[in-house]
Amino acid sequence: MIEELHIRGLGVIEDASLRLAPGLTVVTGETGAGKTMLVTALQLLLGARADQGLVRQGAAAAFAEVALSPPPPEAQDWLGDDDDVLVVSREIPADGRSRARLNGRLAPISALVDVVGRHVEVHAQHEHVRLARSDVQRELLDRFAGAPHARSLARYGEAFRAWRDLAAAHDRLEQDARERARQLDRLHAEVAEIDAAALDVEVDGHLERDLSVLEQADQIQAAAATAHQALGSEGAGDPVGVAIEALRRLEVEDPDLEELRGRLSGVAAELTELAVDVHRYAESAEADPERLAVLQERRHLIAQLGRKYGASIQEVLRYADDAREQIDHLDAADQQAQDLEERCAAARDEVLSLAQDVRRGRATAAERLAKDVAGHLTDLGMPHAAFSVAVEPLPEDELAAHGADVVTFLLAPNPGEGARPLATAASGGERSRVSLAIEVALADVDAVGVLVFDEVDAGIGGATAMAVGEKLARLAAGDGTNRRQVLCVTHLAQLAAFADVHHVIEKGVAAGRTVTTTRQVADDDRVAELSRMLGGDATADAGQEHARELLTRAQDRRAG
Repeated sequence: MIEELHIRGLGVIEDASLRLAPGLTVVTGETGAGKTMLVTALQLLLGARADQGLVRQGAAAAFAEVALSPPPPEAQDWLGDDDDVLVVSREIPADGRSRARLNGRLAPISALVDVVGRHVEVHAQHEHVRLARSDVQRELLDRFAGAPHARSLARYGEAFRAWRDLAAAHDRLEQDARERARQLDRLHAEVAEIDAAALDVEVDGHLERDLSVLEQADQIQAAAATAHQALGSEGAGDPVGVAIEALRRLEVEDPDLEELRGRLSGVAAELTELAVDVHRYAESAEADPERLAVLQERRHLIAQLGRKYGASIQEVLRYADDAREQIDHLDAADQQAQDLEERCAAARDEVLSLAQDVRRGRATAAERLAKDVAGHLTDLGMPHAAFSVAVEPLPEDELAAHGADVVTFLLAPNPGEGARPLATAASGGERSRVSLAIEVALADVDAVGVLVFDEVDAGIGGATAMAVGEKLARLAAGDGTNRRQVLCVTHLAQLAAFADVHHVIEKGVAAGRTVTTTRQVADDDRVAELSRMLGGDATADAGQEHARELLTRAQDRRAG
């Protein structure tokens, strides 16, 4: 709720404050006194475009400030721990850009819309009001439709989000499909290359040794021949044979001598065996150019694989195993993409089906809302106006988070005229009355806490003005427990008589300049103001009697 509105240097207003309360507050005063500047100030505080022409002549800046209590939930980031009031201000320098503040902190103009815009709504002539927006019309119709429709919307919303999540995952996989194909081609080629090599850790581990033998076969044979010759044809060379023969001739029974003879015999046997082995090794080291070429080619192949896939045979084989795992993963991703495509199609079908449920709920509610608004328009002096609500599908089965429909409030203000969107179908005064009729019809579902009407009574009078006042009072009363704050600028006494609080804007002259002041009136002062508005003398008995009678009628209608 707005606790207080403070204006300084705006138009004809030098400095004025207006304390507000729950219920219906009316602002009256003579033409040119500055009543509309109150509405202009609120529009500035809602983020409207600032015009330096609004700055009072001679003032350094125009200033508007409003205190909201309790603060809107959206204001949480702008509040201190102990703040129970949100102060919103807008300053328009005469020679600079406007500035906005929330609780004294500089804020972007967009913050005014975000923080205040959902809770204060201005209905003024020549303004594109919130109710003219298709998204707002759709939201209000949904809330008007009631709890069963709300459940349909909730089911649709869950299904829509699930479908969009699946579609997003599928899109990501589809976008990656080309890259996956490239990776699969590369990995398959690499695995095939490694598999074709038929690497064997044990066999290929001896490759360098085998190559060394073959590459030096001639040197090996020569060295072995020399060794074999040195050992003797049968292994025991001349020195060993001479030593054995010399000891054998001795006929001495001596254990030590017997030991030496045994040792020499053992050496002779070992040398004989060694000579055979050396000869055999020499034969095995025979040069084999064909095998040498095969092994050299094998070494080249393994070296190539090593440069690509790892420094050792084990690392190359591990690379192949890892590549196979990646292939399995990428193949699974392709399968997942196919599965997701099928799931997306099924999820979209479900969303389309639920969208039809939502559309049926909206269509039913649209008929009820049109009927309710039509009744209020008759009371408000527009008996021939035809109000309707169009619920049309989005083009080409398009789906949105809110459903698959476009909701449009339509009005044909006079017989024979075609229905057009609300924003363009009526004059400012008519549009204000249509907005009022819609607001009253939606009184139990629209969450806006502060409604401001400027010139809602344009072009009406008499019984219609009383009907407008009654509906404004009903709108302010809400459901009886949560009252709204309705502020109405009016020039009709019939409407003003329904107010809970009545403010008068007065124009005077001080120090040679026009000055506007505000005052709250009650009791006899209020009677005098209503008498003036009725066109009579504010102090004349007849006019005051008429004003009292008007107040009584208004109270009776409110009570009824």
